[in-house]
Amino acid sequence: MAVFAILLFASTWKLWTPQDVFPQIPFLASLITTPTWVDWSCLGLSATSLLVCLFAKEDKVLTAALMLFAISTTVLILLDQHRLQPWAYQIIVLAGVIATSTNSNAIHRIQILTISIYIFSGISKLDYQFVHTVGDQMLSTLVGFLGSTTENWPPPVKQATVLCLPIFEILIGIGLLIPKARHLAIVGAVAMHAALLLLLFQDVSGYGVLIWNLFFIFQIIMIFYRQPESNPKPSQRPPLTDSIGHLITLGVIAFPLTQVWGLCDHWPAWQVYAPRCSRAHIDSPVNDNEPWNNFSQWSNQTLAAPIYPQARFEFAVAVAVQQKFSKSQGLPIIISEASNRWSGARNSKRFAGDQITMQMDKYWLNTRARETWTKNTLNNRY
Repeated sequence: MAVFAILLFASTWKLWTPQDVFPQIPFLASLITTPTWVDWSCLGLSATSLLVCLFAKEDKVLTAALMLFAISTTVLILLDQHRLQPWAYQIIVLAGVIATSTNSNAIHRIQILTISIYIFSGISKLDYQFVHTVGDQMLSTLVGFLGSTTENWPPPVKQATVLCLPIFEILIGIGLLIPKARHLAIVGAVAMHAALLLLLFQDVSGYGVLIWNLFFIFQIIMIFYRQPESNPKPSQRPPLTDSIGHLITLGVIAFPLTQVWGLCDHWPAWQVYAPRCSRAHIDSPVNDNEPWNNFSQWSNQTLAAPIYPQARFEFAVAVAVQQKFSKSQGLPIIISEASNRWSGARNSKRFAGDQITMQMDKYWLNTRARETWTKNTLNNRY
């Protein structure tokens, strides 16, 4: 876990610094004035704690390093919602579970968390948008590797085949739950991530998503397939501490269910590669080639990381852009809700003038950029 975490942080390093090339939106309004030395300090603590995890021999030292990593990385995420990448969320949770659980309970809880990721991720793709966009592209690319094409496939056949992709992911999760089907599910999981690596390697702006899929392959083998040691090093925890690991596991599994009430964002609900997420953008002219005209592309080019797929965050980015770029001031902001699972339709609302300020105040979480964005001048190269 520590090795892959180091690689993931390195591949997206600019995202974790107090950069000013892309708006940073804290989770809490009280954090917009946080000085940049806090970011650097927490980043240093996170990196140091991961290095300690690689070489620690004493259980107490390892536990302290894991907790330090979880706390310092959480602070970094609180300072910028964009940093809540799904891999960062997952590794923070794993660090917390390992630090608070006994050896046997830690492995079991990580297994349950991994299974929940596959099931929630698969369910999020049983969706009109996935079938007709991302899923269709994945299928066409996979068939292309076999020297064929889907251009002449009847639409019902193509759509049914695309739906097999998320169904296969759900079956992997269910198979990992059943001891007799576990070996087959392990093979299926490794094959799925290998296929994703092949697909994403063709068109990826950053290496983070590739490293994350590699991490899943190693994780599946380590926690589901590898035989336990004959004399494992004991890792004892007081009952109260071990119960914290149990609560962390239950909380992470239950959290995606709160999405119906607007409590859980798309990524913590494991909606990855799922295009139905809510979004927002500036209603700018079609021929406008400014970098902020496409938030997703802008994020990939400047931070080597995908944009946080949430209307609240993208709306806040749009507001921050209007504060800094005179060319964008006065343009309306469009907010699109998550698409209908069955029809793909979206409800969109247009905000301009005072309506933007009123909408900012309606969100539970902060929609204002850190002062580092408004004070510093954006370099011309961006």
